[in-house]
Amino acid sequence: MKNQNTPIMSDFKGIKKSASLLLFMSLLLGMSFSASKAFADSSQKIGVVDYGRIFQMMPETKAADQSLQTMKSQSSAELAKLQSAFQNAVQAYQKGGKPNAAKEKELRAQQENLQKTAMEKQSLLAQKEQALIAPIRQKIDTAVAMIAKKDGFSMIFDKSARVYGDDQSDITYKVLDQLKIK
Repeated sequence: MKNQNTPIMSDFKGIKKSASLLLFMSLLLGMSFSASKAFADSSQKIGVVDYGRIFQMMPETKAADQSLQTMKSQSSAELAKLQSAFQNAVQAYQKGGKPNAAKEKELRAQQENLQKTAMEKQSLLAQKEQALIAPIRQKIDTAVAMIAKKDGFSMIFDKSARVYGDDQSDITYKVLDQLKIK
């Protein structure tokens, strides 16, 4: 039997391969178009909110800030007294002129107490701040969720993270209205 790779047969095989490749590409393109159409049909409504602005406008934020400022002032006054007492003790020791191991140990303990008290005050302030801020954030989050559900938004992002968006996607004023903030 002769080799059947005549010029006509090899052209036919080439056409057959091209047709198969064309068919495969058409199917792939069709699936891609269908998938992109399905994605477009199920597009999500995305909105933005100026969370920082709302937070600053909340009356609770102003009250929390005043409470924190009062607590900071009290802490600062207490720490200033301890610092002053420590500095006076160091100066008195330096004026004495004679090294005294017991007095130096006492001064180190006083300095450590001062540092420990400062760290405790800082920790208490941070805890108080979180305790005051958490309910404010919860209130804002609840209002955002209500507006998002009512208006059909599937996602809401903070406005500061937005690269581009139209004004219709901004729900800040709706949230302010929901919270009765003018």
